[in-house]
Amino acid sequence: MSAELYLPYDAIGYRAKIGVVVPGTNTIVQPEYEALKPPGVSNHVMRMLLPARPYDDMKNYQQALETEHGNLEEALDTLLLCEPQAVAHGHSIHSFRGDVDRAMAEKEHLENYCKLPFMTPSLSLLAGLEAIGKPRNLGILTPYWPPADEMIANWFRSAGYKPVHSSGLKTVGPISVAMVRPEVIMAAFDAINTPDVEALIHVGTNLPVSGLTEAIEKRCGKPLIGVNVATYWAALRRLGINDRIEGFGMLVREH
Repeated sequence: MSAELYLPYDAIGYRAKIGVVVPGTNTIVQPEYEALKPPGVSNHVMRMLLPARPYDDMKNYQQALETEHGNLEEALDTLLLCEPQAVAHGHSIHSFRGDVDRAMAEKEHLENYCKLPFMTPSLSLLAGLEAIGKPRNLGILTPYWPPADEMIANWFRSAGYKPVHSSGLKTVGPISVAMVRPEVIMAAFDAINTPDVEALIHVGTNLPVSGLTEAIEKRCGKPLIGVNVATYWAALRRLGINDRIEGFGMLVREH
């Protein structure tokens, strides 16, 4: 085949190819990222094995939060074969271990491993908060149980924020997270939207929040920085793609 038949860029992802890693059980990140994708960008998803946490034993659940290890690097080895320009990690909780310094060190490790920009959920949420003016008092919604909620709240405290509320939906098993109905999600945000909350946060990549963002912001009268929107937004902006995207809240619409 003659050389002139080859394009100097990817035929579909001619602006950027974004690699995405999600747990094998996650059914929300991929369609939400596809909905967020601007013209000329393509997403390429790889799944990783990740053990389920024991939801019937909070002591073991707490231990799993700190020690569980999926096959992220093995998944990256396969993903990188398609030569993406950046990687977005569609898995929340591991990036909230410890404090901000630990999260930054982990991001550096993953960028060195990939030799590419690597977007972690926790630091992407932080970047989203900074973009909208760093509102300090937060209302945080997760699909998790109390040990995970406290870990996330402590992480935001280490970054200088004040979690006024950190509420988990206590879903039983990773598959069930994607089954939470919109009215349950809306009611949960209503419950944490007290007058002292300045911004809403969503953690938990398999919880289907992105498509509800505009409705939640309108109903609550406050910005919502959701984990999937923030992580994908961070990847686009890191690659110099500054398209304003409608339908997913103020972060991607205005920043």
